Amino acid sequence: MEKSLIECCEHYFKLFSAKNIEELSKLFSDDIELRDWENSSSGKSNVILTNKKIFDRVESINVKPKNIYQDGNVVIAELDILINGKEKILVVDIISFNESAKICRINAFKG
Repeated sequence: MEKSLIECCEHYFKLFSAKNIEELSKLFSDDIELRDWENSSSGKSNVILTNKKIFDRVESINVKPKNIYQDGNVVIAELDILINGKEKILVVDIISFNESAKICRINAFKG
């Protein structure tokens, strides 16, 4: 049985928390686009590089989904993110998937 898109996002958040670039890259489409409050990149190699830069700036990052919603090929997740065990930020991710269930767009909003 294939994973649901919500399960794919939960897996993505676990890999992001583990700072596992290699496994994260397997979830991305070649034409993925990433936009957050500090970064904007497109193309798999550029998004991987952006993730690596984020990971290099922190000791630890723990992404905890509070609520996850799905509408078609889009998943919206309300997240608590704990950075270095002490700085908590609230984030909403809007994650779009292509027909192959690969992540093709991530828009992250802080606040």
